[in-house]
Amino acid sequence: MSVNRGFTLLEIGMALVLLGLMIAVAVPSLNAVTGARMKQSTNLMAGAIRDTYARTALLGRSTRLVLDLEQEAWWIEEADGVARVKPVKLQADRDGKVKLEAKDERLEHIEDDTTDVKERAKVQLLTGPAFQPVEGEFGQPNKLPDEVRFKSVWIEHLDDKVTAGVAALYFYPGGYTEEALITLTDDEHGENTLTLVVQSLTGEVFVEKEEPRVPTLEDDG
Repeated sequence: MSVNRGFTLLEIGMALVLLGLMIAVAVPSLNAVTGARMKQSTNLMAGAIRDTYARTALLGRSTRLVLDLEQEAWWIEEADGVARVKPVKLQADRDGKVKLEAKDERLEHIEDDTTDVKERAKVQLLTGPAFQPVEGEFGQPNKLPDEVRFKSVWIEHLDDKVTAGVAALYFYPGGYTEEALITLTDDEHGENTLTLVVQSLTGEVFVEKEEPRVPTLEDDG
């Protein structure tokens, strides 16, 4: 006759110790994987920014890096002409959301299908050239890895950081782009971050582990 033997307290204790050791080994390994993916994402985006800065100078047409904070994706677009430097700072709504193409308030009274020659000329002047995705991999939406997301974005024409919506970093012929801070995170609380810091006059990109504050006029002075 067989007797069912239960586990002793010693055996249960040893099993819990082994389980704890397995978790202790697995968690750092998982963090290393997600951290590597975030670093890979920042390196890819930094390379695209440098390439676009050089490309814009050669083509003589404006380009932009589009950042979709809703879909966690980015891509490069090219204009059929030279875009204007935005005259005023754009503001996000109360939810921190920004729109890519905010309509100029001077065009609000003009219908989209107007046939008036003067109105159409005004629309063209204040709207600027149309943008289309560039050919190749950078023209396609580059999705961030599942564990990685945009935490915040600030670009020179924005009055503050945004956390939702669609924003764009503009590049202009002649060797000029906008200052920008593009922060990625790979944890739920946004504590682990990498920030791409874009320099306006050189197109150079630096990656910082901490999330820098938005530059002020005092910083420039």
